Amino acid sequence: MKPLLEDQTKAWLRDAGLRVPDGATARTADEAARIAHAMASRVVVKALVPTGRRGNAGAVEGASTPEEAAVVAARLFQTAVGGYVVHEVYVEQAVSIARELYCALLFDDEGPRIVVSATGGVDIEASARHDEGAIHSAGIDPLAGVTPWHAIDLWRRTGLRGPLLRTLGEVTARLYTQFVAGDCELLEINPLAIDANDNLVIVGAMAGVDASALRRHRAWLGNDRCHPVRAPSPRETRVSAVDAELPGPEARYVELDGDIGLLVGGGGAGLYQHDRMLAAGGRPANHSVTPPTGADNRKLRSVIDAILQHPSIRALLVGFNFAQMARADIRVATLVEALDANGIDTTRFPVVIRLFGAGEADARARVADRRGIHYLPREASLDDAVRLAVRLAADARRPPA
Repeated sequence: MKPLLEDQTKAWLRDAGLRVPDGATARTADEAARIAHAMASRVVVKALVPTGRRGNAGAVEGASTPEEAAVVAARLFQTAVGGYVVHEVYVEQAVSIARELYCALLFDDEGPRIVVSATGGVDIEASARHDEGAIHSAGIDPLAGVTPWHAIDLWRRTGLRGPLLRTLGEVTARLYTQFVAGDCELLEINPLAIDANDNLVIVGAMAGVDASALRRHRAWLGNDRCHPVRAPSPRETRVSAVDAELPGPEARYVELDGDIGLLVGGGGAGLYQHDRMLAAGGRPANHSVTPPTGADNRKLRSVIDAILQHPSIRALLVGFNFAQMARADIRVATLVEALDANGIDTTRFPVVIRLFGAGEADARARVADRRGIHYLPREASLDDAVRLAVRLAADARRPPA
């Protein structure tokens, strides 16, 4: 999922005709003051980072004057919020809020879902913990979508009554339209505020877009405005660029400070091998997500190259459960190509492969005469593969006698 920053999310919703406060992005304290002066009203200054709970983290603060806006912005710049360094702030016209509601559209194991509450704001999670009836949700039939009357029925369950329900139904249905049009995995409005004039206003908004669909939304591609506390390595940057540019499922490479590479599919099996490696005394050099690979192996190749080019790497574990959506021969062929292209001598750089499925016989034949590549038998478990990789990596670290 690709998170959007709040200014992007709100511009997108505003363009769709939804009521969103005026706001602009500032990269300096002086710029924040100029924006506040142009608005000629009380403003709210928000850290622009792709994470929630900013209010509880002190990263959202009101300002009554341009000078106050500059002070707040200056305080936020270069601080870390949710693992991201603040380089930009969003200066937004303050809303006189009479009541805060909550609305989210997301996916769970059963498909798309809508979640609403008559108690929104920064304490939404605490409200949910202390009052089981504070949150109401319903599954969404993708063929029917969310109609205004469907939304009204759900909001009615929160205890809301009166003319507001009609407006809530219309706004919620339009949010669902945007959720679908934007290929979103998440669209969270918190708070969805009722202002002093009984208008519904989108005061807080965050969205996450299906990374595989970004090519349909060119304006959101290549978002390099998010700055993690640890700057990405050149290898992480290259994989991210390939993933954004090419179609197909997600590829990801996250660099760590260990020396055993992990070529895994992501998900539970990948995390399991990471944890088992730590428990066995090994040090993972990375975590990875690799897509099922057909004729176009460029995403897979970008991840393998990144792993092999890690400056501290001493060994590689290729660990997958039975491959149902990818051919073993394509994965192994791509691995061999990358090993050769990167000048890796497997007699000094051990490779452990636990990979079964279609094309397995050809995959095994391709590496049968390569010393240092250990293609495990079918009865071998993920634990067996991890333990062997840790032992071989330890041997590779020892200087020759």
